[in-house]
Amino acid sequence: MSERSVVPLESNPDVFSDFAHGLGLDKSYAFVDIYSLTDPDLMAFTPKPVKSLILLFPINGFFEASKNDSRIENPSTFGDTNPIWFKQSVKNACGLYALLHSLSNNPEVLQRNSQLLHFLESHPSPQNKYFDDCTDEFVFSISETNSDRFEQGQSQAPNADDDVNLHYITFVEREGKLYELDGRRPQGAKLLGKASVNSEEGLLGEKLVADRVQWYMDNADAQSKLHFNLLGLAPSLD
Repeated sequence: MSERSVVPLESNPDVFSDFAHGLGLDKSYAFVDIYSLTDPDLMAFTPKPVKSLILLFPINGFFEASKNDSRIENPSTFGDTNPIWFKQSVKNACGLYALLHSLSNNPEVLQRNSQLLHFLESHPSPQNKYFDDCTDEFVFSISETNSDRFEQGQSQAPNADDDVNLHYITFVEREGKLYELDGRRPQGAKLLGKASVNSEEGLLGEKLVADRVQWYMDNADAQSKLHFNLLGLAPSLD
């Protein structure tokens, strides 16, 4: 099957919220801008708990080499339930995969009749890794039926076939552990470590996640740091 491509999603909370609600996110939740993971004053304005974080950053050679690191975490460290991970098979659709990772690992925020929840319940996958033909067709179907949402946003969108150097990854908590999810990482989910006990803050209060985001910023040049952006899945402000 030839590679399909879509227009990249703009890192805009309204765009992500609209797309997520179309995938079955309950209207009591939405995506919001996250302005800091360390400044208490800025964090105070964020609705809580934050169920997932989506980071946009510019790709460079160092990040690419890190993504392809051949070291694999011991499966036993994941616990009884692995986080749900989708292998990216659609070019420029990393924003969509970030959404799938955010919502799939927080099924309690999905409507019971949602297309995404139906797929997950009817298509269990070993170790929660989704990369077979059925998964590809599901993702392609979502891409096509929501094609208008890829065109939304305030900035001029590139063409679907363009090579774009911006990439989305997702941070989630699952079974008391924190994970980084990147659809282009060959090994699947990356285990960051144990979550703290502060469930009221969600990921907003997790130092391991804040340190990982800072790691990305520390390994980007000064110009690239202007293109970082962070969104959070949290209770809706509306």
